[in-house]
Amino acid sequence: MKITIGVFAHVDAGKTTFCECLLYKTNMLGTPGRVDHGNALMDHNEIEKRRGITIFSDIASFAHDEQEYYLIDTPGHIDFSAEAERAISVLDAAVLLISGVDGVQSHTVTICRMLKAKGIPVYIFINKTDQAGADVPACLNDIKTKLQINSCLLNSADDLCSGMFAEWLCDYDDELMHRYLDDKADAAFIRECTIRNIQQGNISLAFKGSALRQTGVLEILGAIGKTHRCHETQQPDFAARVYKVIHDKKGTQVTFIKCLGGCLNIRNEIAYGGGHLEKVNEMRNYQGKSYTNVNTAHAGDIVGVTGLTCAVPGMGLGKCDDIPTPLLRPALRASVLLNGNPFDAAMNCLRKLEAQDPLLEINYEPGTQRINICVMGKIQLEVLKDLVKDRHNLDLDFEDMQVVYRETVTEPVMGYGHFEPLRHYAEVHLRLEPNPDMGLDFSSEVHVNQLAKQHQNLIRHHLMERDHKGILTGSTLDNVCFVLTNGAVHEKHTHGGDLREAAYRAVRQGLEKAESVLLEPYYEFTIDVDSSAVGRVISDITKLHGTFEPPVISGERSSIKGAGPVATFLNYPEEILSFTKGTGAISLSFLGYLPCHNAVQIIERIGYQKDRDIENTSSSVFCAKGAGFEVKWHEAERYMHLL
Repeated sequence: MKITIGVFAHVDAGKTTFCECLLYKTNMLGTPGRVDHGNALMDHNEIEKRRGITIFSDIASFAHDEQEYYLIDTPGHIDFSAEAERAISVLDAAVLLISGVDGVQSHTVTICRMLKAKGIPVYIFINKTDQAGADVPACLNDIKTKLQINSCLLNSADDLCSGMFAEWLCDYDDELMHRYLDDKADAAFIRECTIRNIQQGNISLAFKGSALRQTGVLEILGAIGKTHRCHETQQPDFAARVYKVIHDKKGTQVTFIKCLGGCLNIRNEIAYGGGHLEKVNEMRNYQGKSYTNVNTAHAGDIVGVTGLTCAVPGMGLGKCDDIPTPLLRPALRASVLLNGNPFDAAMNCLRKLEAQDPLLEINYEPGTQRINICVMGKIQLEVLKDLVKDRHNLDLDFEDMQVVYRETVTEPVMGYGHFEPLRHYAEVHLRLEPNPDMGLDFSSEVHVNQLAKQHQNLIRHHLMERDHKGILTGSTLDNVCFVLTNGAVHEKHTHGGDLREAAYRAVRQGLEKAESVLLEPYYEFTIDVDSSAVGRVISDITKLHGTFEPPVISGERSSIKGAGPVATFLNYPEEILSFTKGTGAISLSFLGYLPCHNAVQIIERIGYQKDRDIENTSSSVFCAKGAGFEVKWHEAERYMHLL
């Protein structure tokens, strides 16, 4: 059995030190590296060494107690949360580090939310317990109240056999409680109940120690080995998930995949992306930046492969053909300043970065001749500038970041699209509904006797393959479910692009009638200041259109939690440092998209003219007397053939 473990934490909680200690303790390293010494196996990039933080998720493998493991070290800074989320897609288990001194911090909450959403079993390591100010009971309380996790602190995996642990577990497993009271719960049954509850997210096992002092690390690994159940498929056909893409020093694209089923050999061809079929030229087993070549990968293995030119992170390969919707979305956008560098060279460089991180969403606007790039924050923008310089020797700059707005609908609405120029034919009826989950979704209410499955799948593909513009500001449509209610094709005249045209027009026609709302990104924050500054902070939060909970006072310090628009809170950390003379602190984490606090002003400022957006038309095209004619959205329904 092969287990893939991801290590997560708020920045500076000791995550990379934990990984180095784990590799050292399992005899993969002769000496554990140090982040502050710049010799960590998992933080080998020069930019990571200069900044002293993890930026890219890195992988290593090791064996312990006859068990094979893959270890992924993920970034802890909020600006690189998307990199951490991509790693989650291939995990079997996660170790969540919490600083024993700082407790659960805001970004830890965001990480935990992502892990729960993806159903990843979580094990907790309370780190830095050797330092002054470490408070393990307070951390355990934070885990319960802030992370909503029921955790039991253990000293080693042997504690899983203790009566104390069994009694604790009875609170979360009724079947175990009944057997335990009847003295019929043997060790095997308790272990099975433990595994089941960890897998279901009902409980978590917690350990304490010091990664720097090399204590407690092997203990949590032993518990993972004894309580984890892998779900490797036994299907004979190859299936895999892409979680990372890089370009090596020679410019070769390396696609990191986790094999979920079957096996992959050198020179095998992989089908993916609805039409790509490419041959694997090379397979690499990575240990940090170094690698060895391998010829075969089996279920559970993670390898870097060359030969795939169009694969992107999140994409499924072979029999795994879905692309999960990211939980995180960039909240900010910046325009690229070429500084005299050739346009083609800059775009080529940025496209390679986009292949590694699709959420960058590189976009060129012909009208303004601007290249736009989406980012999570200022640090990511600084790192991108360094990457462009280091890898391509280009000196690019970026303008000040602007908020990325989105649009959605508040109530279900029907949209109709018809595309029938001469010798073409397609009609699509869609219901646009608010989606309680993030992103776009698709479902169908149409029987295959009315519209063949292949045509329904084609409509789904076209709706999900691109961003759709809203009609308020032209911002990306979000949090919407497309429900196919009817559709029609012609045996002779329907061609590949006809359903696409009809579907796009149906979306747009529905939006014309919908009650649309403009969304903006929000932060959730925790502000820690001297109690004397609480009044100023509360006044600032109100001015910045934020909300807050009553301050929690602890001695001469106070903590305030709340939420507010990214647009107004973006520069507030610098302001807090200024007026508190460095004694105040604010921790920000992305909360999500909520209705815009100043929608009228934003709509007016952007000045989007929907009728002039010919690439996103709401009109339909019908045919009469051998010629096509356009029908505006408000008249289109009475022309539809299926109504």
